[in-house]
Amino acid sequence: SDVWQGIESVTKAKQFAAIFRCSEDESEIYTETAFDWEESGLWAKLEQHFSKLDQDIRWMIVNLPYKTNSGGKRNKVVFVTWVPDTLVRPSMRESVRIKFNGVQYGGPMRSHVAADAVTLYQSNDLDDLTLDAVLAKVSRFERDGINLESLAQLH
Repeated sequence: SDVWQGIESVTKAKQFAAIFRCSEDESEIYTETAFDWEESGLWAKLEQHFSKLDQDIRWMIVNLPYKTNSGGKRNKVVFVTWVPDTLVRPSMRESVRIKFNGVQYGGPMRSHVAADAVTLYQSNDLDDLTLDAVLAKVSRFERDGINLESLAQLH
């Protein structure tokens, strides 16, 4: 499907990120947009896209390469669920929470990437989608911390 092709493209580092959304009738999920690797400004382009999000749920997968403070190279795939606080359909919010747990605890995504290479993250407002907020989540799993200079390509 379109979604699994998008996920595979990001997990295999062919693309930097992909954003998915539900169709109007909520019968399927499709790729809304994808972001290719570029020299710089990758996260800024994502934030620009985030600022235009309406109040519908989105899913995003980002390939986040970085170095630790001790020089080790790492690559995390960050799977983000965007569920705005202003979502007025509580049943949809609950449905997303259940589906997100399915992905987190052994869903089909686990067959595409190593378990320790995935960080799952739920965001509810635009402040949750900043690079600093996402790095704070990812860095919780690094003993050595993240070398912020290694993220120059993202800024």
